[in-house]
Amino acid sequence: MKTKYKKLLFLYLFFLYSIFYFTKRKKIKELFKFDEIKLRDYQDFIINLNNYSIYRKSKYILLFDYFNSPNCEDFNAFTIFNYYINNNNNDAYYIINEQTELYKHLSNDNKTKNLIIYRNNQNLSFLFHYLLNSKIIIQSYSMSFFQKIASKVKYIKFLYICHAVNYFKTSIIAEQLKNLDKNKQNIILTSPYEYNLYKKLHLYDEKSMHKGGLARYDRLNFIKKNESEKNCILISFTYRNFNNFIYNNSLFKKNTIKILSDVELNSFLEKKNIDLVFIQHHHEVRRGLKFNQNFFSTIKIKPQKYLAHYIEQCSLYVTDFSSISFDFMFQNKPVLFYHIDVKDNINFGEKDFMKIDYNNSIYYNNIFFSHIDLINKIKYYVNKNFSLEKGLEDKYKTLFYNKNNITEKIVNIINNLIKND
Repeated sequence: MKTKYKKLLFLYLFFLYSIFYFTKRKKIKELFKFDEIKLRDYQDFIINLNNYSIYRKSKYILLFDYFNSPNCEDFNAFTIFNYYINNNNNDAYYIINEQTELYKHLSNDNKTKNLIIYRNNQNLSFLFHYLLNSKIIIQSYSMSFFQKIASKVKYIKFLYICHAVNYFKTSIIAEQLKNLDKNKQNIILTSPYEYNLYKKLHLYDEKSMHKGGLARYDRLNFIKKNESEKNCILISFTYRNFNNFIYNNSLFKKNTIKILSDVELNSFLEKKNIDLVFIQHHHEVRRGLKFNQNFFSTIKIKPQKYLAHYIEQCSLYVTDFSSISFDFMFQNKPVLFYHIDVKDNINFGEKDFMKIDYNNSIYYNNIFFSHIDLINKIKYYVNKNFSLEKGLEDKYKTLFYNKNNITEKIVNIINNLIKND
C-alpha cells in the first residue's frame, strides 16, 4: 500500500514539474520574441522584467554612451567596455548606434564582439533580454528611462559614470532623480567639488557616491600632438533651449557671431598662424540652428564628431559653462569662461546654470563678461605660447581625484558593486 502511495505521489509531483517545465519553456520562448513587442514605456519594462525575473540568468554588464544619437559620441562607457574586453571579461556588452563614426570604425576593423547595435528610432524592446539578464546597467549620461527601470526592478543595479563633470548642471540631475529609489542609484564622481556639492544637495546617499573620474581622461595622458596640424583654439558653448525666432534674436547668437567675425582677432591669429575652431552643440545642429554666413580663413567650423580630436589638439578653450572645460584643465590647458548672454532678458531654462557664486566657484579666474576683455585675454595666451598663469596648474589639480589609471579604478568600483549584490 505504501508503495502505491509513493508511486501516486511521484506521479503527482512529476505532473506538477511537467506543468512548471513546459510553462517555463513557453515563457522563455515568448521571452526571445520580446524584440517584436512594442513595450510602450518604462512601466511596461518594469512589469515584465519583474514578472520574468525568476527565469533570469545574471550575466550582462550593460554599458552605453549616447547610443540614441548618431551625432554625439562620448567614450566613457566605451573605454570601460574596452577594458573589460581586453581583459577577457565576456560579460560586458556595449550598446552603440550603427550610424556613429565609432561603430563604422569598429565594423571595418572586425571588432564588433559584444556590441549591441541600435538603429535610429528603434523601439527599446530589443533590450529586454539584456536588461532581464543584467547584473548592472552603466551609462555615461543621465537617461531617466533606464534609471527608472533600475529603481523599480529588484535585481538591477545602476551606475551613472557621468559623461562629464557636472558641477554646472545639478538642476538637471536633481530633476532626473525625483521619485527614484536612492538605494538603487550609484554615481562615479570626478572631484571633491562634485562630491561636496551632491552631498550638500542630498542628491545621492553618501555610500552611493564613489570617487573615481572620467574613464575617457585616461587617453589624454598619452596624447601626442600632431605637429603637422596648425596650432588651434577651440570655442564652443552649451546649447540654449530656444525656438528659431528667439535664437536668431538672442545675444547668444549675436555675440557668437561677433567673436567669429572680429577683424582684429582674425588678423592677429592669421599673423600667428593659428586657427580658431568653432563647434556648435549637437542639439543646436539637430534643430537646424546653424550659421549660414562665411567667416575669415582662420575660422574653422567643424561638426560635433571631431570634438574629441580638437579637445586633444587645441591649446586654449573658450566657453560659457560647458563641462568640456574640465577636459582642458585635465591637460593643464587654459580655459576662458565667457558669459556670452548673461545680460540677455530672454527667459530660458539654462539661466539656472548661470547662477554661479564667482567668488567661491571652480572658475578661479579668467571669467569674462565683455567681448573686448575676452579678445585681449586670447591674445595674451597666444603671446605666452598658451602657458598657464602662475598658480593655476595647482588649482586645476584640485579638480580631480585621479589623473592616472582612472578606468582601472572605476572597474574595481563596478566589480565591488556587483560582488556586494
